[in-house]
Amino acid sequence: MFNNEFPIPPKNPPHLKTVTTATTHNKPTTTTTQKWTTFTYIGKETTFITNLLKRTDLKTALRTNNSIQDILMHKKQPPNKADKYSQSGVYKLICPDCNKAYVGQTGRNFLAKFKEHRAAFRTNSQSSNFAKHLIEHTHSFDPIQNTMQILQRQNKGAYLNTIERCYIYAEFTKNHHLNDEHTISLKKTFETLLMPDQP
Repeated sequence: MFNNEFPIPPKNPPHLKTVTTATTHNKPTTTTTQKWTTFTYIGKETTFITNLLKRTDLKTALRTNNSIQDILMHKKQPPNKADKYSQSGVYKLICPDCNKAYVGQTGRNFLAKFKEHRAAFRTNSQSSNFAKHLIEHTHSFDPIQNTMQILQRQNKGAYLNTIERCYIYAEFTKNHHLNDEHTISLKKTFETLLMPDQP
């Protein structure tokens, strides 16, 4: 057919598809709550279990008990042996008259280090800040049981140096230390470790 000498196109050309819009009704959407489980990482066994759970709808998260604070600042010591002063690590010497404290470390045994401080006290030596304090203030030097507190047992090495600095900084925050100022480093790190847990 023609209209003013132009062909009239068919109502539905073959190359055009009729699009029909479906009316959607407001259906309530259902949300599923994701389920999680937490594992303390202990090694390849934990990896094996979490890989199995990936095939399920259960999500997994890993945690560790080896935080920096737990490693450096654990204060629970193993049960005392027959002679606890035969080991090495970080110690604290407490003045019996004013409670000021000196923190130090030893790669040998605690008893040998205590004897060095006592010898410095008896000979009026400047090699021990603790002995120097006792001499200058005419304070007494008590036996090891009343003077030395073992903070952490540890073998000699770089790890021991870090533990010592952390405990020294803890005494600095209490304002009754006998250590030199230059023995403190990594201030921000130690502040984070010693900061109480926030609610």
